Amino acid sequence: MENQVTNNANALRLFFTEEVFLVKDESVEILPLRNPEPVFAVENVSVTEEKEPVLKPEITQIPGINPTNAPKVYTQGPEIPHIVAEPAPEKTFKFLGGNKKSVLILVNDNQNDVSTEQGRELLRKIVKAVDLGTPDFAILNYANYSGTDYAELHRFFKPAIMLSFGVEIADLRLNLTWQNEIIVHETTRIIFAPNLHHLDSDLTAKKTLWGHLQKIK
Repeated sequence: MENQVTNNANALRLFFTEEVFLVKDESVEILPLRNPEPVFAVENVSVTEEKEPVLKPEITQIPGINPTNAPKVYTQGPEIPHIVAEPAPEKTFKFLGGNKKSVLILVNDNQNDVSTEQGRELLRKIVKAVDLGTPDFAILNYANYSGTDYAELHRFFKPAIMLSFGVEIADLRLNLTWQNEIIVHETTRIIFAPNLHHLDSDLTAKKTLWGHLQKIK
């Protein structure tokens, strides 16, 4: 390919038809460099000659003033995670019956599931007297859950009526006093009576219980 670069003056006139003038701008002064230092290439030369130590001026530190004028950097301590206690799992109970009418019957017997034969027969007469069938109530042997308080029982069974045979107010951690009258605590009517086996041979206690049962029928 032919070289298109030319220095021929006649050829240049064909492209540049206007006159070009060089004008000196005296408003801009370009000064030469003062004492320019020569630049030398750095070679890998090992220096064994000892140099005199350079003494730096001593800086007197004024209390409260940082001589370097640099801001102080405070290290932030590690963040302590907030520990959230997990809620205790709800206690569950093994009971007899269906609890359809929210009637909780507490018994307290270390030797039997419910009570002795005399005690079980007395309980059958009690539930029959208030027109309750097995699907209507829940029988819980408190001896198997010693230390359980009323609040735990209420959360699980939600009783409208609670008959307590041999389980004392103190056992359930209730701040109440039994005075041979039905106790209404929150939404629950509560009757306390002796252990079923002992109740069977206590005529006075049975008459008192019968009077209370007539009020909740």
